[in-house]
Amino acid sequence: MNLEGIALYALTDYLEREITGSRIYKIGMPSAHVVYFSLKREHDTSHLIMDVNGGSPSVRLVTSAPNNPQEPPAFCMLLRKHLEEGKITRVSQYGLDRVIELEISLLGRTGRIITKHIIIELTGKNANLIFAEGGKILDSIKHVSPLMNSVRVVQPGYTYNPPPPQTGLNILNAVPEEIVESIPDEVTGSLWKQLVNATTGIGKASALQLLSAANIPLNAAYLTPMDRKRLVSAITDLQANMTANSSHPATALITGSNQCQTVFPFPVAYVPEDCRPEIFPNINEALCHATLLLPVQLPEQELLKKTVLSELRKTEKRINALEHDLSLSKDADTFRIIADSLMAALYQIQKGASSCSVPNIYDGTLLQVTLSPILTPAENAQKYYKKYNKLKRAQEEIAIHLAESTDQRTWLESVAESLRFATTRQETEEIKEELQTAGLLPVPRRKPPASRKSNPMQIVFSESTRIYIGKNNRQNEEVTFKIGAGNDLWLHVQKIPGSHVVIKTTLPEPEPEALKAAVQLAAYFSKARNGSQIPVDCVPRRFVKKPPGAKPGFVVFSNQITFYTTPDETFIKSLLQ
Repeated sequence: MNLEGIALYALTDYLEREITGSRIYKIGMPSAHVVYFSLKREHDTSHLIMDVNGGSPSVRLVTSAPNNPQEPPAFCMLLRKHLEEGKITRVSQYGLDRVIELEISLLGRTGRIITKHIIIELTGKNANLIFAEGGKILDSIKHVSPLMNSVRVVQPGYTYNPPPPQTGLNILNAVPEEIVESIPDEVTGSLWKQLVNATTGIGKASALQLLSAANIPLNAAYLTPMDRKRLVSAITDLQANMTANSSHPATALITGSNQCQTVFPFPVAYVPEDCRPEIFPNINEALCHATLLLPVQLPEQELLKKTVLSELRKTEKRINALEHDLSLSKDADTFRIIADSLMAALYQIQKGASSCSVPNIYDGTLLQVTLSPILTPAENAQKYYKKYNKLKRAQEEIAIHLAESTDQRTWLESVAESLRFATTRQETEEIKEELQTAGLLPVPRRKPPASRKSNPMQIVFSESTRIYIGKNNRQNEEVTFKIGAGNDLWLHVQKIPGSHVVIKTTLPEPEPEALKAAVQLAAYFSKARNGSQIPVDCVPRRFVKKPPGAKPGFVVFSNQITFYTTPDETFIKSLLQ
């Protein structure tokens, strides 16, 4: 479960009302990542659970305390020594970051009020609970040494530094028009990323909700003037909902495996296809419900899908990092120009200088060059040549790794589509074997008995014509290279993962109706099945080749004709029947 800053805003507001002024009469630590305070309120008692488990960190108020181990951990004993009988005087959030702070006041030995703090960082896998006084860390559940992080150390005796603040406009109090104006008209990546980068307090989940509320396609790559107006309206409604409603009714998204994906403190406009929404009176009840859910055992097809999607996310991150490195390495020519210009003006440069101005030998402009005073002018020039050569080598290596990662992404997307259309155990087993061969799944020590291979889908269109459809990469290769031959027509949706489709006929050319049906089937059995005017390439099978060493299902082709179609589900179902 991932909680965003806006969800913690609602949670902080709830806790501020419910536990401010309550006295801590018991402290427990049922597990290594969970601490609870038993609180005596004005009319009753309650228990504040602080869970910093990296998988699903949360803070919630419950009616019954969890069981404690017989021997309390040292951290629990420290909290008992310092905080029992203390009063919670304030609950606050760091801006819209995922950090909640409890201010606890106690009566000191001299009769003066002293204040201590519990800081709960609900930052995913780095979640932590820190006990501090006067800005100094007394202890924490997780220690971060200087060797682990030289910028932010979390150890007893060090000054507490909060996580780096987010940059961007506050989603709850910034002017909506200013938020939308900070998003460019056209984006190179995902639109939701631009919205997240422009703001603080929301992540991908809430950004998708806002785009959906504004009727903007989630895969849109640009914003029209009308899109901007609708997005301003959606942000305005969100701000009004969050500020006018103190109770903040919450919606939890529950996945098909019966796990809570996230919690929103506002009504949702978009529900992912593998989730169901559940509505609660407040965010605390939603969090309590989420912890009681028992995950169901996923069938093998769902487990394979999770593996593929996880690997896809890693590959996307790797591609983004490589593209960033590639853009930096393009400065290589700048260092070569500096080096050449230094060599041309070698005898004009004073030894021991830390900088100099030399004319650019290529365009005559003046270059301001930083020098190392301990090197001679010639050695400084060689230093710039070394930088140039290093960046040029890096450029070549990065380009190779980027091409490999891009191919990996294309293959993973094709496997994800294969899982979507797999209907038999045999088809699922073949996809599993493909993932094992690629090293994404462990290979069993004992080789299982060979199972009968699945067959591609076959549609008897007429007495003289049949259409074959591959539903995974093994079937795609069978359809293309074993069933298809010569002048048989081969079809595939353009530049998008999908099935290989082949038309075999005894006629000189397939019937126009058969070609139209095959185009529809190629579009339907692809990632673009819900789109319109989908481009489908059609080419005689003899022009389709498989490059040496290519991954299963990957082919290249030429001499294609492109058709555009919008899949008609009723027509396709009649063909499949």
